[in-house]
Amino acid sequence: MNTTLVAYARVLRAQWRWPIWGALVAVGAITVVLLIWPPLYRTQATVFVRTPGDVSRVLDGGDSYAQARAQTYAALASSTSVSTRVIADLGLNLDAEALSKRIKATNPKGTALINIMVSAPSAQEAQRTATVLLSEYAATVRTLESVPGSLVPRAEFVVVDPPGATVRVVAWGAPVAVVLLSASLIGLFLGALAAVVRSTFDSRAGQLTQSQTCPTCGSGIEEVTH
Repeated sequence: MNTTLVAYARVLRAQWRWPIWGALVAVGAITVVLLIWPPLYRTQATVFVRTPGDVSRVLDGGDSYAQARAQTYAALASSTSVSTRVIADLGLNLDAEALSKRIKATNPKGTALINIMVSAPSAQEAQRTATVLLSEYAATVRTLESVPGSLVPRAEFVVVDPPGATVRVVAWGAPVAVVLLSASLIGLFLGALAAVVRSTFDSRAGQLTQSQTCPTCGSGIEEVTH
């Protein structure tokens, strides 16, 4: 085993309190931030782009059309036009731009699925906003895909997963548990680093003191002024 790693391990065994205190301080600091930071909750839903109209009669059953539309409609989820109608339905005291920033939609590559995430200051508002958003979102797609003279649109949404349980997130967009775990790991690392630095400093200070003493009698060397 590398002698340097062995030396570091020996230091950490002797100075184990430093990493522990580092983790506690980091978790404590993040906890304070979470307590004073405005809460934000997020819920997620998934929709499938179905092609029930004339597109479904093409060679691949409309799969390529659905996947292409899923990419386009993922960008539409956070449009101000959809957000405006959601605000009107719920009577939210919010502008469309602000609500649009709380909505994120992604299309997993090679699929006709769209994952939608909605954030809000409370768990209840996140659930209600996501539910109404799905309705307005689907209505917008149905209007865009309607074909004159046809009873069914070329594409429509089917809800695969309705809005699920809300999760509290913080400013970095991560769940609280992930933030606390990351803080503890960072604290452990910084504490271990501080222990190694202190040990190195103490070692060098000890060597300096030892070099300034008489090697035979152990007494300090006196400076003689002529």
